[in-house]
Amino acid sequence: MKKLLGLLCLLFVLAPCTALGEGTPAPSPAAQVTPTAKPTKTPAKKPTKTPAKATKKATATPSPFLKKGETPVQTDTRYQSDSIAIQITARRFENTDVYVADIYVKSVRSFRRAYPGQKWGATAQRIVPFSQDQKAILSMTGDSSNNFTSGWAIMNGVTLRKTVNRTRDLAVLYTTGKMVTLLAGEIDYTALAREAEEGKIWQTFLFGPALLDERGKAKTTFNSKVGPVNPRSVIGYYAPGHYCFVQVDGRRTPSALEKGKKNAGLTLKNLSKLMESLGCKAAYNLDGGQSSLMYFHGKIHSTPYKNGRRLSDIVLIRELK
Repeated sequence: MKKLLGLLCLLFVLAPCTALGEGTPAPSPAAQVTPTAKPTKTPAKKPTKTPAKATKKATATPSPFLKKGETPVQTDTRYQSDSIAIQITARRFENTDVYVADIYVKSVRSFRRAYPGQKWGATAQRIVPFSQDQKAILSMTGDSSNNFTSGWAIMNGVTLRKTVNRTRDLAVLYTTGKMVTLLAGEIDYTALAREAEEGKIWQTFLFGPALLDERGKAKTTFNSKVGPVNPRSVIGYYAPGHYCFVQVDGRRTPSALEKGKKNAGLTLKNLSKLMESLGCKAAYNLDGGQSSLMYFHGKIHSTPYKNGRRLSDIVLIRELK
């Protein structure tokens, strides 16, 4: 009996523990489950702003004028003050010397017309003393409108004549600085009279013809009989306050630009091409031939035919002060 009890005790010690449940093996440390940690959220990257491209500032066009109060500068080809800027260039065009005076004025009232004496069309004068009497910086022959029996004539805002002329183109310079050319058969004289009465017109020009169409392109037909080659005088218009005076030599005078060459003069067609090439929006032919003269810096700045002639009127640029 004692042997039997001893055997049972031995079997009890060697038997696996059943406290964990019948038939369930004890887990090993490696098999124990560790609770899964919650995933850490990675903060979303904020989109990187691409720096905006710097907007290029528009480059301001340099003023052609000096600063207020600065002393005017004048050379043989240039004049500059705080209200007027003129630059003269010369070149050959169609076998002819051409002088172009590029003009800026702060006030259209610096763009003037003049006639010698006290009565319009009464007398004529040489361009040098005439221009000096008027204190002109630059001048050129005018439209000789006193030689026509009809047609509007307004000078420096004063109406000298207001009759209809249906055969000649008209150029009108307004007090705003704008210049337009009107074809002979298309002029509204009622509107013209009203604008003159309201003081809107500064100058009119009657010689003609108009040289460019409404798009600034060279015309090929003209209201004029002065089509063949000739010395010429022309007013060109770019924008209010920006104009040009153009003087063309001719009638076989010697070239001042090319030794041994002569000046042929220009036809109206070639003159129109010249004004288009200069970029003008409007252009108007003035008196020419022997009357075609340009004055600048105290002297004639061209080679006039037979030294030119006395003039009954001139267009000019001068200071107002």
